[in-house]
Amino acid sequence: MFGGSHPGRGTKNYLVRLDAEAVSTPGNPSYLELLGLDDAQPDVAPEDTMFGVGRRGPDPRPALVTWAMHPADIEATAAEATAAGVAVGTVEAWSRTAPDGSLLRWRVSMNPALPLGGLQPFLIDWGTTAHPASNPALDEIRLLGLRFETPNPQALGNALAGLGLTDLPPIRFGLVPTITASLQTPNGPLELR
Repeated sequence: MFGGSHPGRGTKNYLVRLDAEAVSTPGNPSYLELLGLDDAQPDVAPEDTMFGVGRRGPDPRPALVTWAMHPADIEATAAEATAAGVAVGTVEAWSRTAPDGSLLRWRVSMNPALPLGGLQPFLIDWGTTAHPASNPALDEIRLLGLRFETPNPQALGNALAGLGLTDLPPIRFGLVPTITASLQTPNGPLELR
């Protein structure tokens, strides 16, 4: 389902709910945000686009760029992570108008450098705005699992521990930082990296 445009960031998104019991909790469902360039915003420089997707070119291959976690208390988690040496950025309030005209508000703590090749998650809190995955009109696919590969498994493990994350899949050595999601779609299994 079309999620909307990100004014000033050069992108628009589509959302798909994830049936993912392993990573979802009641009131905090999971979703996949498919982000692409917004033709209505051609003047946004590639480096200024959301997550730098403009640097990937006009017709890039699908790729998992990063992921997010929803902590119970975004300020406390950001402060604890910073104290543990994890560069999470500062908590900022963001908002935009949804396609139906409603105002969406949320808070994020994001390091624009996407540390560890995007394997370090950013923090998000939807506050009183309806969670994007709660929309009954969203299509749904099943998340079967996640895998992380990185040239520095210890650094990623330390960053995730500093964020309070402990129940994650093993982190494997790989030459390129990679998130792999194993998905079950209506058209069969799919691996997205």
